[in-house]
Amino acid sequence: MRPVSRRSLDWIYCALLLAIVFLSWGFVIYASTVAARRQLKKEFPDKIF
Repeated sequence: MRPVSRRSLDWIYCALLLAIVFLSWGFVIYASTVAARRQLKKEFPDKIF
């Protein structure tokens, strides 16, 4: 296996960090929409969301 260049390692680390950031933000947005939907169901049980 040949050695990986420094620039390639930087790109790999950057892509990994970006993927982690996007996944965490996606989870935050999903959890907040679920919580908001639960709150709306609690306040307005006769409506369909």
